[in-house]
Amino acid sequence: MSLFGPRRIGLALGSGSARGLAHIGVLKVLEQEGLAPSVIAGTSMGALVGAFYAAGVSVDEMEHIALTFDVKQVTGLSDLALSNGAISSGEKVRAFLAEHLPPTFEELEMPFGCVAMDLSHNRAVYFTHGDLIQAVRASTSVPLAFVPVRMDDMLLVDGFVCDPVPVDLARQLGGETVVAVDVHGSGKVNLDDQGRRPASVLRDLQSTVARRDRERGDSSMDIVLAISEAFEARASELALRRASVVLSPEVHHLTGSNFAAAAEAIAAGEAAARTAVERIRRKARREHSERLDSAC
Repeated sequence: MSLFGPRRIGLALGSGSARGLAHIGVLKVLEQEGLAPSVIAGTSMGALVGAFYAAGVSVDEMEHIALTFDVKQVTGLSDLALSNGAISSGEKVRAFLAEHLPPTFEELEMPFGCVAMDLSHNRAVYFTHGDLIQAVRASTSVPLAFVPVRMDDMLLVDGFVCDPVPVDLARQLGGETVVAVDVHGSGKVNLDDQGRRPASVLRDLQSTVARRDRERGDSSMDIVLAISEAFEARASELALRRASVVLSPEVHHLTGSNFAAAAEAIAAGEAAARTAVERIRRKARREHSERLDSAC
């Protein structure tokens, strides 16, 4: 790599809830191979992992947090908000972020940006400066799970709705060779022979969060989640075409609430990155040479 001068590897970390823990494995391998990113953009779980990395939290520490994480830390009884159309108020998420991240983007160690969806104006919002905690909280505000974030005249929810894998944002931040990590779900359900349906979507969502390793059935909430995953996969297709290299860790079968599978997700990220190392190096050299030629 040094033969051709410095590179600016950009990472675009996709949404995917628990599947997004694969991003930790990707970062681990890129660091080991001398391909650590210079800029990071992320959506949803990609925003959380990206913000941690940009803040200087080591990959080992992130892995430890992921392997010991209990979803009840952010969805406990003291954080219920059913009257506001979601399970959680998001205050525990905010506290968790504030424990590990600096207050502002300007205090990060590298350029970072994240994406949220503004429902008030039906538009994507890209955060690159200002209140980091509020921005990441908004980007991870999964509809029905967490109360949307109100900011100025905006009502913000999870960025997977508008830009699941923010490749263009990574380039805007300065990434020359952009590696996109796609961790969308399968968008599939398993038919329930008994045909049972819960009486409440929110109650069903509570059950989904509590039973992290359960197999997805065809309940009302399972159907909503499967539709979201199918939409997410299709919404990311165009952005992925604009990436220099696309990694697709084998986590698509996992449900987004299955944080118990953290070790599996991280290992899948490592495996996907290892198979792509030489491809990333070749792409970085080629793109760098093309830029030098165009500058002459």
